[in-house]
Amino acid sequence: MPRLREMLVVGTAFAVCLLAYSTIVSAQEAPAPGTPPPQSAPIAEPSPLLTEPATPEESFRAVLLMVDLARLDLAVKYLDQFNGFSPDDAMLIKLRDKHGTAAFVKIARIKELSPIASPLLDQLNKASRKQSDDPVYIESLIARLSKDPTERENATSELRNAGPRAVPQIIRQMSRPEMVSKQDLIVIALIRMGRQVVPPLLGAMDSPEERVRAAIIGILATLEAKEAIPHLWFPAFSETQPLGIRIAANRALAKLVTGSSDRVDRLSSVAAANELRRLSRMLFENSSLLPAEEDGSVTIWGWDATEATVAPKSYSPAIASMVMSARFASQSLSLSPDQSEPQRQYLASLLGLEILQQGWDKPHEALPGTAMYLAVTAGEETVANVLSDALVAEQPATAIGAIEVLSQIGTREQLLNQKGLKSPLLAALNSPDVRIQFAAAVAILRIEPRVGFANSNRVVAVLSRALSDAGRGRAIIIDPDQSRGTQMGSYLNDMGYETLMTSTGREGFERASDNAGVEVVFVHANVSRWELTQTISNLRADSRTAALPIVVYGSEDVRASVSRLISRSKPAMYIAESSTVSDFQRQFAPFSRAAKSQPLSDRERQQQKSAAAYWLASLNSGRAGQVFDVAAAEKHLSLVADDPAIAENVLAALSGISTPTAQRRLASVAINSQLEPAHRQVAASQLGFHIQRFGLLLTKDEIAAVNDAWVASDHPAVKSALAQVMGTLRPNATLVGERLRQFSAPVPAGKTAN
Repeated sequence: MPRLREMLVVGTAFAVCLLAYSTIVSAQEAPAPGTPPPQSAPIAEPSPLLTEPATPEESFRAVLLMVDLARLDLAVKYLDQFNGFSPDDAMLIKLRDKHGTAAFVKIARIKELSPIASPLLDQLNKASRKQSDDPVYIESLIARLSKDPTERENATSELRNAGPRAVPQIIRQMSRPEMVSKQDLIVIALIRMGRQVVPPLLGAMDSPEERVRAAIIGILATLEAKEAIPHLWFPAFSETQPLGIRIAANRALAKLVTGSSDRVDRLSSVAAANELRRLSRMLFENSSLLPAEEDGSVTIWGWDATEATVAPKSYSPAIASMVMSARFASQSLSLSPDQSEPQRQYLASLLGLEILQQGWDKPHEALPGTAMYLAVTAGEETVANVLSDALVAEQPATAIGAIEVLSQIGTREQLLNQKGLKSPLLAALNSPDVRIQFAAAVAILRIEPRVGFANSNRVVAVLSRALSDAGRGRAIIIDPDQSRGTQMGSYLNDMGYETLMTSTGREGFERASDNAGVEVVFVHANVSRWELTQTISNLRADSRTAALPIVVYGSEDVRASVSRLISRSKPAMYIAESSTVSDFQRQFAPFSRAAKSQPLSDRERQQQKSAAAYWLASLNSGRAGQVFDVAAAEKHLSLVADDPAIAENVLAALSGISTPTAQRRLASVAINSQLEPAHRQVAASQLGFHIQRFGLLLTKDEIAAVNDAWVASDHPAVKSALAQVMGTLRPNATLVGERLRQFSAPVPAGKTAN
């Protein structure tokens, strides 16, 4: 009403101004016929206010009025005037209590007012948070709830303006024994604060006070907060809950689910367990289901026993979804403890949460009290099923945890088909995620297979990729047009991919299945030898490529004809041919973000490189070398043979490969005077061992280079190691005699004769 009255007064004044202006114009002398009208500057419309504002309150009120009248020029003027008063926190809170926070938000969203209004809104938000966190302030408002109606209304209004951050203080006050008589007043105030209190109230459902929990359940039902449904299943049907809580939760659920609190007959504990399991699975598979803040984080309210109230915590979406998934899975397991599905889901969520919290590059130990320890006690079959579920849900954190547990408790049966089912460990070996691939390869080696198995060559391929991984994911491009494929490759290079070009569907499939670290396959719609349908079918049929994301590209008019093929080949998408990199990235980036795993950190890459070198070296001894062909890693081993951090294991692995190129690489490292002596010594020792095992495979020039390095070396350890190499070359009698003559017989020290 005050706003309406003010607008009427302003409207009347504005009409008077217009009438006066029209009278003046009509009184002026009309121009002579044929005389052009005089040119004059446009006259600015006058302010509709009868009097100019003189106080901060009047200036702010004028701003809101001018916005309503669409007079943004005057709104800017009066907002600037208001800002000139340098309003403090108390002034802003006073205006908020009168006009509401929405008034500040409204003017902050107007482009012309935003430069001044946005900082004011930020200042107000900070002041409001400070006020809401003040227990004395909230306590005073709660005390006013028991006063006269006017005081109660004002206190409720201020609580509403304080928002969700006031709820922790309200719940703390409400939980005090002396507040039992005032609980109804607090409940009414919370209801009148509106739906903004729902998130903190969901966290407050874990309050140890039964009467508080029951009251909160009633508030959520009154507010018709359907987002509370997942949180009500457990208290409604768990026998661990007090009878009063179960009754309240049942009635609230019935109202929110069926529309009537009397229809509790339509609910059951079986339905509750199934629904909780479904919710847990959904959150496990999709972290985007939880609402995110502007900075991308997810806020979850929970009970803080130390503070004796509810408190918010911020998490990454991935961790938040695991937290809630574990919560609902635990509740489902409590309602149906003998069911294997909630068991697996709970363990899967716990493993994923633990890996994400610890970090990818941290050691994961099965210590008592950890999810890894719990998984070890759950047994091989349960953990294998958890791994299978994690691969289907594309949850790398859980998959890594399960694989590391299987590496400790798994048996060789993990590498064989069990009851006609595909081994989840082998499926992990063919995952598009490089972390999962590597963890699976290491787990398989720890299991120590005695005989070959399907795709055993993938183990060495994964280790090889880790040796030379430069942090760039690989993309296979299949395009019969070399020029067009090269352009696509340049687009992908700009996005950080290493590209492998192929011209036929068959060749592309072979490259995709033989290369570890491939993250996506691009196929042109007009591919030949195999054509598109056959190429995609073969990619999806082979376990090594079944999970690879596929991108089909071509002209826009082909999209409709291949849509069904793409829909049944997911993860897959269609991209129209692009003439610019920006257009390509616009189409591909969303799919890439969804399909591409989080890149390895530098520390992770170094850890994988060291582990890969160790395992490749270990394959040269024992029976594992009969199952895995280390020779397939020769190219990658040769590339990193100069790396001092992993040299010892890399050179040991090379010494087990019987090729001339391996022996030549050992020799090149041994004679390289730019390397550290310890590095050269190891290479020379392994070179001598290689010659002993596989015979001399060096050319005469290469032998001469080794000899020259031996003669020129002045480092005792290097010279000794190179001498061993020279000894393996079976020198003839003439050469032996020459070497012996060059050696001076030592004169042992003796006692001086008397």
